[in-house]
Amino acid sequence: MKLERRNFIKLGLTQAFVLGAANKAFAQTSPGFVKRQTGPSILQGATDDSKTQFSVVHDKVVPLKFLVTNTLGQSWYPDDQRTITFADHDQQITKVYFKNLSAQDNYFLHVIDENTDQVIDLREFHTLDLTKTAVNFALCSCMHDMDHKPEIWRSLVNKNPDVIFFIGDCVYVDSGLIGGGGVNPAHMWKRFCESRKTLDIYYSKTLIPIIATWDDHDFGKNDTNSKDFAYVKESQDNFLSFFAQDPDYCDLLKRGPGVSSAFHFRDQLFLLMDDRSFRERRGSRERYGHWGQEQETWMLQLVRNNQGPTWLLNGSQLFPNVPWKESLSGDHPVNFTEVLKELKNAYSKVIFGSGDVHYSEISRIESSFLGYQTYEITSSSIHSRNIPGSPDVIPNNRRIIGNGQRNFVLVESTAKANGASFSATSFSANDKAAFQLQLTV
Repeated sequence: MKLERRNFIKLGLTQAFVLGAANKAFAQTSPGFVKRQTGPSILQGATDDSKTQFSVVHDKVVPLKFLVTNTLGQSWYPDDQRTITFADHDQQITKVYFKNLSAQDNYFLHVIDENTDQVIDLREFHTLDLTKTAVNFALCSCMHDMDHKPEIWRSLVNKNPDVIFFIGDCVYVDSGLIGGGGVNPAHMWKRFCESRKTLDIYYSKTLIPIIATWDDHDFGKNDTNSKDFAYVKESQDNFLSFFAQDPDYCDLLKRGPGVSSAFHFRDQLFLLMDDRSFRERRGSRERYGHWGQEQETWMLQLVRNNQGPTWLLNGSQLFPNVPWKESLSGDHPVNFTEVLKELKNAYSKVIFGSGDVHYSEISRIESSFLGYQTYEITSSSIHSRNIPGSPDVIPNNRRIIGNGQRNFVLVESTAKANGASFSATSFSANDKAAFQLQLTV
């Protein structure tokens, strides 16, 4: 987008205003206002029609065991159970895995205190019905525990999507630092535990499968990259510990480089990209500056082999190029141009999803890029700092609709040959739809 000098100055003043207001709001947020919950924090992870897995965060002094029952009173014991701990921290993670389930049944996860043999928690869950022609999924990003609003999670659960995709800033590990020190592995573990002990989604009586990737804040530092952060491998290990994404217990899931993954629901492929582990500094003209060569090669191979539509999900935006926000197009322009050439030659049509910017929008991507018109759906934020007046004060000439309130985007998509017909709806905590569009790619 070409800017005259006077418009650029105006844009700079707008930038200063919105970022200043956002930073002021953040500075007023104190951990003292955060309500931490008690009892096990439970996440249902990658699931297919017969297998599922859970990540449970709980007190070390309360060892747990698990049982699954259905409405007929039948019982399933875990196929496997694993424990992950961190030295000198009172919370631990128990991963628990079940198989030989059915998509036609309702199930209940019984959480049992091993010391007393008493049930201390009970959650309802399902496996995925793969006979459905449409997949109903939620896109969520930017869920700061210090701005937690349980109502929006309850609104999301009530929509009953098949799967929830967390596409970045699931945890703000760079918050709560004491004495001006930087993020280290102990602080990452602490902040992930605090988030897991806060967000209402982890205490919902009805569980929904969650598959996650990250962006800068859950990686370790605002707007950072693989060159300027010292704990890349430790951060990867930390992130994967808290989620439940073992492909041995989900036939629909493949692990990729870093924390990336691929999820295949019938004819539709969902690629959750890792935009931090291999990322070069902003402005890099490296061919593989955003995702790294290994990850991009892995992604392109999956797209080329896919006969249905592909949803390419990334933490930061891909097409919008706002001067003070990160994006593939703005930060790594050579990579942006070259990867679009590769995607253009694939049979599968690609739809893009992103988070990060603290407002939601849908951008229309012109056919000159890929040979067909497509869209980028940005979903942000569930609960985090809002930018006053966004997205109206933020330039994006491809935007066709937007919402600056805290929200999530719900998508119902049906494969149409190598493309998709889908609805995209932005919901706020009061169940009000800020926008809804029916689109086809």
